[in-house]
Amino acid sequence: MANARFLLRPRWLLSHLLVALLIFAMINLGLWQLRRLDERRERNDLIESRQSQPVTPVDELVAPGAGDAAVSEARYRPATATGTYDDEATVVVRNRTQDGVAGAWLVTPLALPSGEQVGVIRGFVGLRSDGTAVDAPLPAGEVTVEGIVVDPARLDGTAPRDLEPLLATDATLPVLVLAGSSTPAEPSAGEEGGSRADSILPVPRPELGEGPHFSYAMKWFIFTAIAIIGYPLVLRRVLARRGKEVDDTDDLDRELDELARHGG
Repeated sequence: MANARFLLRPRWLLSHLLVALLIFAMINLGLWQLRRLDERRERNDLIESRQSQPVTPVDELVAPGAGDAAVSEARYRPATATGTYDDEATVVVRNRTQDGVAGAWLVTPLALPSGEQVGVIRGFVGLRSDGTAVDAPLPAGEVTVEGIVVDPARLDGTAPRDLEPLLATDATLPVLVLAGSSTPAEPSAGEEGGSRADSILPVPRPELGEGPHFSYAMKWFIFTAIAIIGYPLVLRRVLARRGKEVDDTDDLDRELDELARHGG
């Protein structure tokens, strides 16, 4: 076996450092996925516990100007709201996808008898050829919607920014209602997963699955194990190959010495 001191040369030290950093990064990515899994499980437990509570008028759960604590306490609670829609104040929440189709959410404020209003996520619509959201006519007259409370600040993408104008007024509740049913029904309502271009489809409630976090974590840990086991094996092969080269060189030197002696 060749002398291993060459593995302490700068080029090899850099290789050792890069492998160590890679192992460190992969371990942390695996742990991050496990933390995401714990967060997902906590969220699922919260949703299940909140949705077992009775359906409550949304304006009894949270008031205009309520702080983050009150909004967090109301999140995922089953809620109902009765009033009339303000069609002119409908907000289009862009960059939404559903069942693999690009589209938008239509969020329309519902004026409550108390004089307050709450934004209702009425549903998902597709896009026209020019990229604008499809119009969906509103139910006429007084409407009662039932769904769950959503914290708009926790929505992803452009949603929080798109909703800022709607939520900025003093009389608006700082939450949304994700509509599960509407009485009367949306005039152009389609079934979830439908494909009619002019339909407004119900937006699904948050899924309670655990997602791919555990499998992703296991993949990162497997990659880590491969690096930890594989890199020393690679170094061993390098040492063995270098040792063979040294032995071959020594054999050649001995043969040349022997020829030199006989030639002399």
